[in-house]
Amino acid sequence: MKTLIITEKPSVAMDFAKALGVNGKHDGYIEDGSYTITWAVGHLVELMAPDEYDPKWKRWRMETLPIIPATFEYKPLPKTRKQLNVIRGLLKRGSLETVVIATDAGREGEVIARTILMASGFGEMGRVQRFWTSQALTPQVVRDGMAALRPASDYDRLWQAGQARQIADWLVGMTCTRAATLVSRSKTGNGKNRGRKSANLFSVGRVQTAVLSLIADRRREREDFKPEPYWVLRAVFIGEKGEWAGMWFRKELTRFTKETEAKEIEAKMSGQTGAVRSVKRQKKKEPPPLLYSLTDLQREANRKLGLSAKETLGIAQRLYEEKKCLSYPRTDSKVLGSQNVDMARKLVKKLSGVYPKPFAGTDHSLIRASNKRVFNDARLTDHHALIPLAPAPESVSGRDRKVYDLVLKRFAAAFHPDCEFEQTEIITAVRDETFRTRGKRILIPGWRVVYEADAPRKKAARNGDEAVENLPPLIKGDPAAVKETRLERKMTQPPPDYNEALLLKEMTNPGRYVSEDDLKKIYRGDVGLGTQATRAQIIETLLAREYVVRRKKLLIATDKGVRLINMLRGFRQAGMLASPRETARWERQLEQIAQGNGSGEDFLNDIKRVVTTVVDEFKGEPEFLGRCPVCGGQVIRGKRDFGCSNWRKKDGGCRFVIRSQMAGQTLSHQVISELLARKEAGPLQGFADENSAPFTGLLRLAESDGFWVVRIEPTDAAAKPEAPAPTGGSGDVIGKCPACGGEVVDNPKSYGCANWRDEDGGCKFVIWKEVAKKLITPAMAKTLIEEGQIGPLDRFISKKGKPFSASLKLTQEDEKWGVRFLFDDRPQEENGSAKVIGRCPACGGEVVDNPKSYGCVNWREEDGGCKMVIWKTVAQKEISPEVARLLLEKRETDILFGFISRKGSAFAARLRLEEDVSGAYKVVFDFSDVR
Repeated sequence: MKTLIITEKPSVAMDFAKALGVNGKHDGYIEDGSYTITWAVGHLVELMAPDEYDPKWKRWRMETLPIIPATFEYKPLPKTRKQLNVIRGLLKRGSLETVVIATDAGREGEVIARTILMASGFGEMGRVQRFWTSQALTPQVVRDGMAALRPASDYDRLWQAGQARQIADWLVGMTCTRAATLVSRSKTGNGKNRGRKSANLFSVGRVQTAVLSLIADRRREREDFKPEPYWVLRAVFIGEKGEWAGMWFRKELTRFTKETEAKEIEAKMSGQTGAVRSVKRQKKKEPPPLLYSLTDLQREANRKLGLSAKETLGIAQRLYEEKKCLSYPRTDSKVLGSQNVDMARKLVKKLSGVYPKPFAGTDHSLIRASNKRVFNDARLTDHHALIPLAPAPESVSGRDRKVYDLVLKRFAAAFHPDCEFEQTEIITAVRDETFRTRGKRILIPGWRVVYEADAPRKKAARNGDEAVENLPPLIKGDPAAVKETRLERKMTQPPPDYNEALLLKEMTNPGRYVSEDDLKKIYRGDVGLGTQATRAQIIETLLAREYVVRRKKLLIATDKGVRLINMLRGFRQAGMLASPRETARWERQLEQIAQGNGSGEDFLNDIKRVVTTVVDEFKGEPEFLGRCPVCGGQVIRGKRDFGCSNWRKKDGGCRFVIRSQMAGQTLSHQVISELLARKEAGPLQGFADENSAPFTGLLRLAESDGFWVVRIEPTDAAAKPEAPAPTGGSGDVIGKCPACGGEVVDNPKSYGCANWRDEDGGCKFVIWKEVAKKLITPAMAKTLIEEGQIGPLDRFISKKGKPFSASLKLTQEDEKWGVRFLFDDRPQEENGSAKVIGRCPACGGEVVDNPKSYGCVNWREEDGGCKMVIWKTVAQKEISPEVARLLLEKRETDILFGFISRKGSAFAARLRLEEDVSGAYKVVFDFSDVR
């Protein structure tokens, strides 16, 4: 009877053949005795194309989207069809007893093998075993692994996660790429039937688009950044025990924003003598760095050697497969397992004989299972950290040798003692001004001896804000004469462009995307965007699709990349595709599936709902139209006009507004998007001057006297020079401002506080003259200011064009004033205070305290029909206004006690306010950290 071994590539098949003594070469396989060894060449099959499921999906048309087949089928890749047929034939042999999956030990390797078995019609999984190792495939490792095979069913969850990832990427890519491309063409007018390889193709990917958003955001941050000058003051002191430098500080301040103030303090120092106010010395320890995961190695190689992530992965893979001197590289672990202690001892002994210098200070007592920094089963994933497994052969040179040396030194450092140092902080005071000096003195170098040759030269001690090596032995009260001062003018700096090391750090920064509780509970390795195996390829994909360019070592988003991100963020659900947080959540769900804590079916159902909603959004108008020129927020369509979404923030919020109607013309969302992106739009027809004469004009968005305004520039000779400015403001005082006590005056479009300028206090109190298309007269505004409420009033018009009646109430929340509707048929006081407790996360309206709930005031259909509600009783526990306010502000509470289950048992839980894929908010229990 035969055992069929399936490897991932021919070179690995040769390793198995050598180890097992199999020599008979055939077309596509090697066979001898009881073993038959064959190979894949990466993936041999792929998911079918959309039109192979249904011909309607052949043409790119919005009306045929989304693309969601009833079932997902695989087809052979044309270039490797011959090898797939070889494997199919071997699987059908009557003499076949056992199949061994020996593809790469990871999620992708599992998918390669399982899809081959599926495409071959092989379903007898009880006869399938799994070969799994992190070590280089030396003959002994192969033989040991073949003696320790595990049932393939042990890896079913890994396969389910891999297949779910594959199908999710297909769903997002096929549907959202077409949708984004079609929307882009419709806006730019570049034809309906351009080919898929058109320059206007906008590829969208589940992970790549989120990574692109990081790079695009960084470009915008740098472009929007306005450098500002600041000054730092340094002083050199001299005393009986020597000289030292310090930098001026005052509480949390370390810089001056006004040169005059800096010069005044500098002048105070001239010729003065002060004293040492305090000296703090602390002894500290610094443990060795953790062993490398692949991403950590890629970051280090980019930073020290200038290698791209792809280049580093290629080198590490070569050192593993061909040179057999590194362990399996595609790992996200930074530790070894307790079962690796003996292997580590043998490696240290073998490597120290060839490379004595990095291992000279090894503390052999650290090579034991109790050293949890190195041997930690709780933090171990499918493969242990990347480590050297043998001395590098003489043929390893150049960049390959430099990468090997990085891994070698990190492994050697792991078994060295901590670095011990003394940290010093000296505060020197002169005429009530203070200067800080920091020092750091190495006591026992420990693991740092491994890197002595790589260490940068020590910085001079005159900087004042750098930790210097040698400081005088000062004590409190020592005299300090000012020897010299130096006032330095500097400029604030924008955030740096991404290089690959910095981008990889962002992609693996779990704290940026998931809560710490979730992190501890679910993850054991690097998490974030993509996986160890895919991050390098994601960067290369962005470069190949011209979303990003590489300038020297930096990655810069192109105009095309920025355009895609802006387009997606114009919609709520589509914007999730550009959200690193949402993408990291998807990665977390895939990890949960692999660990047996999630369902691939549920995950894919969520993905299907997302792509369906994205298509529905693309068929309508975008929710977000562009960047606010004032604060960088998102401009959205309001009830009447277009305004910044940050209007609801504390401290007054952003007041940027573009009127939806100008000179008789109703402005569309496409016009507003163009205006925000280019600062101009048009020429547009249909404007009318004050005499109702039509004209064509160009809209321009420009800053004037600190305000952003939209002007119309006529483009035809017969037109008037500019649309008239609104009139009607008398300038009369109509009341006293309830916010600051100033005067509220009658302006052209509002009744606003006269103290609106920053130098007058920057008061933001305002009552708009038009509310739901009803004119608010000065008399109404006066009553509203004096009595806090007016009405009922009729002839308000809803968004749907329906008239309604309501009272107006003046409200205050966190020093921000506003006007809201009150309806007679909605009780306000009985068992409910009607007090505003926060802002609705769904629509931005006010959430008030009602008799049985905390609900959004925009619950009526004419106000948008918002259904956001937090019930006052949850599982028989009363929810106080404070708890409701916490839910609205933080989206979660602390652990609450006193809930009662349906069976009558008491329990504790956090409450979370979560948004589902439809945009609705609901309160759910969270038991993740409840014991």
